[in-house]
Amino acid sequence: MGFFDDSNDPFESIVREFFQEARPRTTSSRDLIRSEKEERVIDFIEEDGVSYFVFEIYGYSKEDIKVNVGKGFVEVQAKKKDFENVQDYLINKLSNGITIKKEIPGLKVKDYSWDFKNGILEVRVKTK
Repeated sequence: MGFFDDSNDPFESIVREFFQEARPRTTSSRDLIRSEKEERVIDFIEEDGVSYFVFEIYGYSKEDIKVNVGKGFVEVQAKKKDFENVQDYLINKLSNGITIKKEIPGLKVKDYSWDFKNGILEVRVKTK
């Protein structure tokens, strides 16, 4: 069925040729959120036997974050546990969580600590 019910209408054939009988494409906001590319900012500073790693991780609380530091790597995992006061469109993304692993060749860990405030995670690694 076209714009007009007359299949012999010349205008209908022009429209059909121009649009090649294509259907409009639609996307769901859920597809957009799932496919959006994660780009995290990670800063690395080394000073007086201490290495500092600063990660931007918004949408999570301190209880949602796990930090693991070992020989040659720093790994951060975040997965939302409490969805109170979280907007619906963010629930799926935050419940899937994220894992960020930064490899640092030659990193020898003596001790480490971390703090998370206002979406910024700072990991302090004392090196040998």
